[in-house]
Amino acid sequence: MQSAKPARLATKMYEKYIAGANGAGDKGVRLICLFKFLAKWRNPATLKGHYISTTNHMADDTNKKNYANIQVKKLENSEVEIEGEITTEKLEAARGKAVARLSETLKVPGFRPGHIPEKIIIDHIGEYPILEDAAELALAEEYPGILAEHGIDALGRPAVTITKLAQGSPLGFKITTAVMPQFDLPDYKKIAAGKNAALSVAEVSDKEIDESLERIRQNKAHLDLHKKLGTELSDHSHEAVKPEDLPALDDEFAKSIGPYDGLADLREKLKEGLVKEKEGQNREKTRLEIVEAIVEATEINVPEVLVESELVKMLAQLKDDTARANIKYEDYLEQIKKTEADLRKEWRETAVKKAKFQLILNKIAAAENIAPNAEMVEHETKTLMDIYKDADPLRIRIYVETLITNEEVLKFLEEQK
Repeated sequence: MQSAKPARLATKMYEKYIAGANGAGDKGVRLICLFKFLAKWRNPATLKGHYISTTNHMADDTNKKNYANIQVKKLENSEVEIEGEITTEKLEAARGKAVARLSETLKVPGFRPGHIPEKIIIDHIGEYPILEDAAELALAEEYPGILAEHGIDALGRPAVTITKLAQGSPLGFKITTAVMPQFDLPDYKKIAAGKNAALSVAEVSDKEIDESLERIRQNKAHLDLHKKLGTELSDHSHEAVKPEDLPALDDEFAKSIGPYDGLADLREKLKEGLVKEKEGQNREKTRLEIVEAIVEATEINVPEVLVESELVKMLAQLKDDTARANIKYEDYLEQIKKTEADLRKEWRETAVKKAKFQLILNKIAAAENIAPNAEMVEHETKTLMDIYKDADPLRIRIYVETLITNEEVLKFLEEQK
């Protein structure tokens, strides 16, 4: 049976996820990045592109290893430095692909796309741009294999420095990337059980039921007034509802507003609804307490890339909220007399907690073999793809899997006694 909750959450939250994913680490999901150089090979260049799962991507069409002399050095803040070489053979093969690609994309007078000779390409742009394209292709194909062989759980966009690039020689490179931090989980079952034991019982008083009935009477009188005046509900030019306008609180009133046998039945149904509402609020409060306690008891050196991801998502949420309120984001900042940099500074501690929270949920899911239902993932992914038709299907799938897994982990924690 499909759950409606993930679909509602997914539709509501996907824009914020994409904003954060474009900035960094996709909420802690273990991802790597196919990339494109943004600068000349002499300078460090940030790599950009589509994030894809290491389990879903093949590094090359063959199992042949085309890199050598790989050295991995651990750095601070959950980062590693990878230094090594791509073989001359691989670079030459990538150069041939680069020439073919340039032949398709370059515009040279007198030549059709795809039919530009290599010599003409060299004369037109020089050898280095070809080698730069070749370096991009070669590293993009070999980087996943390097990560897999050395057990590197890379996060976000690596920074790359090309240390040697010449035709007929190996490609030298140095890569710095954030990695999934290593940490020990506390006794999360015990922590959850303690918080669950303190879960308060939902109780509803007669006063709360009376207050609900009064709000219903007010709404009914307001609707009747609009009907009498023949005005739209959005028209508030009428006089306020007077006490004498309120309907009598009796069996007829109860039957007029819904399928109730009478006033006593209405009161009982209101009580049931209020109890369910309070139970939901109590569960959410307990969830929050469980999460905060586990986060507090866990020591994690959170990579900056994940903190940045959370900050980007938080800013995206604010921009969305101001847009919905028909307020320009820039005007809002002016009203509160703060800059975006001020907000980032204020929110940083919260962003760190959010990143820790996701890392913890990921690790609990792995420890307890909690995985999302495949059928539900397919259903929710299709729902989002129908809405965001130009989105990357893989990114949507990763988002859905994360969202559903998080919910299953939280349910697991709620069940601890």
